Amino acid sequence: MIKFLMTVFLFLSLVSCTNSVVNNLPQVITIQEIPADFLIPKQLIKIIEDELLLESKILAPVFSYIPLQVLFSEKTQSTLISPTVRFELPKGGGQIDLQTLVKGKGSFFMSFPKHQFKGLPEIAHLYFISLTPKLKIGEEEFGIGCGKWLDLRGQFSDLQKVDFLNLNSSDNRHISVTAGHYVFVFRNLNQVYLTQVTLTDSKNKSLFCPQLKESSL
Repeated sequence: MIKFLMTVFLFLSLVSCTNSVVNNLPQVITIQEIPADFLIPKQLIKIIEDELLLESKILAPVFSYIPLQVLFSEKTQSTLISPTVRFELPKGGGQIDLQTLVKGKGSFFMSFPKHQFKGLPEIAHLYFISLTPKLKIGEEEFGIGCGKWLDLRGQFSDLQKVDFLNLNSSDNRHISVTAGHYVFVFRNLNQVYLTQVTLTDSKNKSLFCPQLKESSL
């Protein structure tokens, strides 16, 4: 009898572990197209060329485009379409429509999984170009403003952590904080590897900068 109970207990434990693993698997969404209206900004290309010029007056930059993965995971249950969602973007990157991801009010995380950057040179820049004006809720301001640039290179390691960038969908705070272009630049001498992701929201165009409201976000 004891042997039988131990066998049942072991079986239930294995089932429980299996279910836990299955439930933790992310929903994978593969994006095939790169946004037609987005090109790497000329200012960014000039920065790369000028940096290389300081090192060598002979070598010209050789650009290669690489894929990108973006991971979203719930902190508050039923905030996203699935507890964990991973977007897989093609070489050169792509666009993510947040309205297809966020379904409720609550908190969630956004990150760029670390494993995908293995074998790449050191990151030279991680630019964020905002597509939204600042949003004021009470005494708090969210976002950096239309067309503003930030170089997030110093936060690159943190942005690879699953639980670092904590976002909240209440009153669409997450849109004002994250909507924009993220451009990754990895460089080794004249070898430059580029990818990007554009975060938009087709359901909340009024929250975007005026010149973007009529576009096909």
